[in-house]
This record gives sequence, C-alpha cells and structure tokens, in this order.
Amino acid sequence: MAEVLNFLADLLKKGDNPEWANVFFHFYQETQKIIYKKDFDLDELKRLMQNIISCFNGLSSFKNLVLLHQDSYESPKLNHEFNQTRILLLKVMSEIERKTTEYIN
Repeated sequence: MAEVLNFLADLLKKGDNPEWANVFFHFYQETQKIIYKKDFDLDELKRLMQNIISCFNGLSSFKNLVLLHQDSYESPKLNHEFNQTRILLLKVMSEIERKTTEYIN
C-alpha cells in the first residue's frame, strides 16, 4: 500500500496537482510510520485507510480529478495510469481489510 501511495503522489505531481500530491505523500509517510513501529498497530492502519477512503467518497474532488500535463499527448497516458493506480489502491486496501477482519461464527 505504501508504494502505491507514493506512486500516486508522484503521478499527482506530474499532473500539476501539488495539493493532492501532498495529501497522498502524507498518507505514504503515515504508512511508513506504521510499518516501522516496533509494535504493529492494526487500529492505526485502519484509521489511515478510512482517511484514504474519504478521498473517494462524497463531494471530494479527488474522485473526479483529471490530471493535466504540459504535453497534451502525455495527458491521456497520465490519466490512464492515474485511474489504474486509484483502482489498485482500492484493491490493495480491500485486500488488507479482508485479511485483517475477524469473522465470528
């Protein structure tokens, strides 16, 4: 998840969205803190994932964001990669959620 967040932040920078790039770079930094703590904190990871999910919900501009590039031929490629990376991030988080959920019969 950390690497996807870092890659997403880079794409956002390339697409002239420094504010969103900073948000996702911050999420990346938070994953690094969680990973390198002596004692893993699942609740902290889940809170982080909830914060990330909020970027995709409601009226968030991130949900409908289109990246721009100085080179008009690069914009479609950049947006395709951006959309694929957003999908990958949601899949990764879904898999983390699935693997960390306790099922009680």
